[in-house]
Amino acid sequence: MKTSRTFAFVAAALVIGFFAARWCAAQSARQVSSKEPATYDFGALRQLESFVAHLQATKQTNILQRFNDYSNASVASHHYANLGVTVAILQRLRGGRTNEAYELLEGQVDTDIISFVASYRELPGQLRERTSLKVFGYARDYRAKFPSKHRYPSVDEGVTDAFKILDEKTTK
Repeated sequence: MKTSRTFAFVAAALVIGFFAARWCAAQSARQVSSKEPATYDFGALRQLESFVAHLQATKQTNILQRFNDYSNASVASHHYANLGVTVAILQRLRGGRTNEAYELLEGQVDTDIISFVASYRELPGQLRERTSLKVFGYARDYRAKFPSKHRYPSVDEGVTDAFKILDEKTTK
């Protein structure tokens, strides 16, 4: 579930970039300057543009179509899952069961934290260096202010381990 949620998030970013790349003329791939400002998309759009441009330039239209099909299916799956969680939270809020709504949201945050770091660790060093982890810091601050225990201790351990990324990035 965590892996599929990570793939769904990445695929959502990729599909948006994919459509942007299809509407724009193909650009040649270029190296990212280390002087460029920090980004919040972790270079996803540039990676997608480069990938699509390569497939177009080498006339690999079948692969491009298969990638497009995969991206659309992945994004649809991601939105479908989010819709289910959002409706469940709204039902609990409307029913006055706010503690259950908090549990669902905090469980979702825990999953997102662990999934994000799993993907972040797989990024090339150059992308990790020039990305901002500001929102991730907000998540750590929230967890410090409102600590919660997940029903599975391994999730709490995963979150604690994930937050080590912030300390590693500040010590470099």
